[in-house]
Amino acid sequence: MLRYLVPFHPKRHPHFFTDVLVVGGGLAGCRAALAVDPSLNVLLVCKDGLDNSNSVNAQGGIAAVWSESDTFGEHVEDTIIAGGELCDRSVVEHVVNRGPFEIRKLIEFGTKFDRASGGEMMLGREGGHCRDRILHANGDSTGRELMRSLIVELRKRPNIRIWEDTFALDLLTFGGSCRGAIVYWKRHSEKELIWAKQTILASGGIGQVYRETTNPSIATGDGVAMAFRAGAEIRDMEFVQFHPTVLYIAGSSRSLISEAMRGEGARLVDRGGYEFMRDYDSRGDLAPRDVVSLSIVRHLQKTNASNVYLDLTHKPKEWIYSRFPGIAATCQRFGIDVSKDRIPVRPGTHFAMGGVLVDMEGRTTLSGLWAAGEVSSTGLHGANRLASNSLLESLVYGESAGRGASRIAQTMTNDCDVEPIESRPLPPMDQALQLPERIDLADIGNSLKSLLWRTAGVIRDGNNLRVAFDDTLQWSRYILSQNFSDVAGWEVQNMLIVARLILEGALSRCETRGAHNREDYSQKSPNAQHTTIVNKEII
Repeated sequence: MLRYLVPFHPKRHPHFFTDVLVVGGGLAGCRAALAVDPSLNVLLVCKDGLDNSNSVNAQGGIAAVWSESDTFGEHVEDTIIAGGELCDRSVVEHVVNRGPFEIRKLIEFGTKFDRASGGEMMLGREGGHCRDRILHANGDSTGRELMRSLIVELRKRPNIRIWEDTFALDLLTFGGSCRGAIVYWKRHSEKELIWAKQTILASGGIGQVYRETTNPSIATGDGVAMAFRAGAEIRDMEFVQFHPTVLYIAGSSRSLISEAMRGEGARLVDRGGYEFMRDYDSRGDLAPRDVVSLSIVRHLQKTNASNVYLDLTHKPKEWIYSRFPGIAATCQRFGIDVSKDRIPVRPGTHFAMGGVLVDMEGRTTLSGLWAAGEVSSTGLHGANRLASNSLLESLVYGESAGRGASRIAQTMTNDCDVEPIESRPLPPMDQALQLPERIDLADIGNSLKSLLWRTAGVIRDGNNLRVAFDDTLQWSRYILSQNFSDVAGWEVQNMLIVARLILEGALSRCETRGAHNREDYSQKSPNAQHTTIVNKEII
């Protein structure tokens, strides 16, 4: 479905042919591209540079069974418990069992994990894990090191072409299948059709839909919105994870303070120095993220405070600066010495458990389209992601989607049957409105972010969700019908679609489970199911 250029005939516009198209340059996209058979051509397009993604910013590490004292069964059970018992056990077992293979593959690609003086891998622990199983690199810069090694490997492959600063507007569909995408080259202000035998969506998260977020500015949910418009099924969008410890400095961006810091002994305290977590959960500071986030919000309400604090001052200074060099440097910019000062924190939007529904290999419900990473819903995370499982998921599903797309692409001919593209409708709305003046996109975006944070944040209730849904529907009536010509407009349209999917899912889930906390339905439902949404107008 094309939003902006219909009717559209590819013979009259620039077009490019490739065997496999990968949309997204984070860990999942890079791993997918590397898994494609070298005999096939791969085009990887990313919205910004390869050095800007949630993957690059990942601090804590990657969870995998690596120690002889650990077991696959324990990792599986930790994941299912953290996921509010909505995880797909077969998926969890598959991902966990593939962990050691992917770690060895990373080492083969040149990833340098932190090691002890004897050469053995250093392992940490985070909330929800019963064992030390978090592998990390450069202290708290694991994602950056993983991406460094994969990017080096990507650039060695002659069959892989990389287009940076390239915005994917929409997926191309014809005959009930995905046939590629239409993209916008920001540097040249040009649109281009990319015809592909198989397409892999690895476009990342949705965090910018919320006011308080750890996500980079590019995380506007474009992949979920594109897949929805193209007719793929979307699942569990109400499950949004709020990281409990985000640096809270008025006027600054919200920097993540890794959960590994609590795993290494940091304590959550209020402004009076009171360690409050055991008042809310017997696991204290190492409870799963959904529990810690909710506990912090409850304690802030109780104490009428704007933030709580992470206290690591009882640890040696040299150790702190060696283990958490990135966090220490970020805090130092605001005059905070983490060896002497407490770190002000509060919850912020961090990760989407829901997304484009995929099977065990990474296939979506739309033929020709695969998905991996945060844009997808695999069944691994359930209602709440266990810390450091996301990098592992990106590797496992990126590899599997790349391998599967490669296998099918090898059976297809080079004839792309270039024909006019089908025009398909946006989600149902009233007749397009004729606006008397220019739309203030920044105001719409900020209003949407504030609305979602207030109504679909850590604590939710039906009345507020219904008001928010009505508001987004009203904004959609005059925003989704507009024909924008730049990225800012397309991002706002995508964010509106994602917001409506989150709110629709949150309204339909009349229970409290994992990261979804409904004050008007405070108990778990005994018959909880996944929430699947599809654009019926497209099908």
